[in-house]
Amino acid sequence: MLNQVNSKINPKKNLQKDEKNASLLQKNGSLSPENASDPRLPRYLQVRDDLLKRIVLRSWAADEALPSEEKLAAEYEIAVGTMRKVLDTLVNDGIVDRVRGRGTFVARAAERSSMLHFIRAKGTSRDALPVAEIRAMTTAIPPAAVAEKLKLKPRDKTLYLHRTRSFNDEIVLSEHIWLPLARFRKLQKYLKSNSPPFLYPIYESECDVLVSRAIDDLTAKPLNRANAAVFKLKTKTMAICVERLMLDHAGEPVEWRSSFVPAERFQYSAEVR
Repeated sequence: MLNQVNSKINPKKNLQKDEKNASLLQKNGSLSPENASDPRLPRYLQVRDDLLKRIVLRSWAADEALPSEEKLAAEYEIAVGTMRKVLDTLVNDGIVDRVRGRGTFVARAAERSSMLHFIRAKGTSRDALPVAEIRAMTTAIPPAAVAEKLKLKPRDKTLYLHRTRSFNDEIVLSEHIWLPLARFRKLQKYLKSNSPPFLYPIYESECDVLVSRAIDDLTAKPLNRANAAVFKLKTKTMAICVERLMLDHAGEPVEWRSSFVPAERFQYSAEVR
């Protein structure tokens, strides 16, 4: 269906990175069904789907602005107002960000999806970064529930990380992270000698995986013995569990994370506009 649609709305200038795009498609799989254009859709939605395809295929490098509304409109042979509507839908979906005075850029969830807004840092400045420590790293077939979240096949393996973050030697966050091994093999080597404060930029730089959005589910539950031991607290101490599914721009799951914050160290901060 994509080929049928693209024959009608392909821009005059085709993608310049065919070899790279073919490689990415082979590695990452085809686009999700929801990203395929339907010829019955309004024209602006067909253009949106085609532009999303180009974004998924990384037609624009990191920190490279998309062409202006005028140039994109000319490529697709539509009005500038229609192209503005196309970009509005991508902004609303979290696919691109508009930066006043600079242009439109592919959105990076790393810039707005930090786990740090869930924790309270006692006696530290607002901009202080916690110390990150990889306590365990293994490759294995994940639990069935995790495999389902990541849409893995029965024998597909994951890279599992147990990671903690602390302020002033006090652990405030314990994270259990599962990543599809097929896409994150290079990460294992990197993390053997590095412990970055943020993982999402490393996903992009080391594995060419650009995360788009996070779906968080917060619940209150008592810590089991293993998780309580990490925080040096008593078993059944109440904590906030943050379960996160991270998706790429194609809507494919790339990370499942289960994080624990003791209730006394939990603080949710968000800006609503």
